[in-house]
Amino acid sequence: MAMETDIRRVDILVIGGGVVGCAILRELSRFDVRLALLERNPDICDGTSKSNSAIVHTGFDAPPGTLEARLLAQARDLWPQVIESLHIPYLQTGALMIATSAEELATLESEIIPKAEQNGVTLQPLTREAILDAAPYVSPAILGGVLVEGEGVIDPFWTTRACCEHAVLNGARVFAGEAVTAVTVEDTSVIVHTSGGLTFVASMVINAAGLWSDEVARLAGDSSFTLTPRKGQFIIIEEDHGVSQIILPVPNRISKGILVTPIVFGGVLLGPTAEDVLFKTDFSTTAGGLRQIREGITKLVPVMAEAASVESVRQFAGLRAVSSTGDYIIRPSTVSARLLHVTGIRSTGLSASPAIGRYVGELVRDELGLSPRAHYVEELPEYLAETYPGEGDVICLCRSITRGEILAAMRSPLPPTTLDGLKRRTGVMLGDCQGNLCMPRLVDLFQ
Repeated sequence: MAMETDIRRVDILVIGGGVVGCAILRELSRFDVRLALLERNPDICDGTSKSNSAIVHTGFDAPPGTLEARLLAQARDLWPQVIESLHIPYLQTGALMIATSAEELATLESEIIPKAEQNGVTLQPLTREAILDAAPYVSPAILGGVLVEGEGVIDPFWTTRACCEHAVLNGARVFAGEAVTAVTVEDTSVIVHTSGGLTFVASMVINAAGLWSDEVARLAGDSSFTLTPRKGQFIIIEEDHGVSQIILPVPNRISKGILVTPIVFGGVLLGPTAEDVLFKTDFSTTAGGLRQIREGITKLVPVMAEAASVESVRQFAGLRAVSSTGDYIIRPSTVSARLLHVTGIRSTGLSASPAIGRYVGELVRDELGLSPRAHYVEELPEYLAETYPGEGDVICLCRSITRGEILAAMRSPLPPTTLDGLKRRTGVMLGDCQGNLCMPRLVDLFQ
């Protein structure tokens, strides 16, 4: 039993520090509430949100009539303001979906284009010659395709961090390294216990725990949905080889296929695979996954397949949730309206996150009768751009990152607590030496 001094009373508690949870936290920080977020990992964006294609989708291929399709459509209008107010690096590259067979060309015409029209997105059909003229790196064996003009790429961690920092700036509190161990639903509140011995009493709890949300739900006695993990392996190529647009294959019923995606800070991302796995902790990469990616991109962008074979590459894997319902789950728990599930968000969570945050914010506002915060800070200051005298010396020689940039990250509303967190905020230790030269000085700065 927790001591009274260990109990934290809040109006709203968000469980899950991925991009969806942090977008919700940001939206709720607009209201006059006591607000907190729990994240099981040592830092935010340390689960599904950190390992994806980093694409802001238009939602052109979402199942029409679903909540997913509706929120993706709304997010298209919200992204420009989010990017501007949070200073998020973004490139609107557009995407080419290319057909490599007569069957795929027929699928484009009979399924993909009509579905996009239902979702309010106009696709531009392109001939083989037009595609090769615009993107000469694409395989000459293609038969045709379509242009999706509104697609772009973003940095998932930067987006999640900025949303969370904006919420903290507006009064929210974040508790990282705190996994949920027990949930008790009462008539007027929900009591949540954590692995670190904390107890929260909240008027409402938002379950945005990603792949683990079904387990959080079961702690409260709700077994109305299940989530299973699907692994996606990726390859990073440091050189872009002229690739400036997202290259998409014609998708199948399981996944969007193996993509070729420019990275917002340079380089190209290849993948993902789509492998149903047993364990929610299976982030392993395999020779088979590497081979599958190379084979998948050979028919799209041959130069990338060659680069993935001969260049120094990095390989990683992420897990995404496959919902038993087939659509986003955003609804009250079966045990109480004070526990709201936001889960089953699939691979489009990054793209839909602004609209998910807005939608959940409206649901919670109406349920609790919330009022706007009197002094809401509309724009996140550019902390990483701040400089101070005497902080210009370079700490990370590989990437020319200065002491000032590192200290700016440590002064931010959500400072890193580990070297890994510092690496994700600033890029230190991501160069050729992998931190061997700069790590001692970084440790000194932390101390």
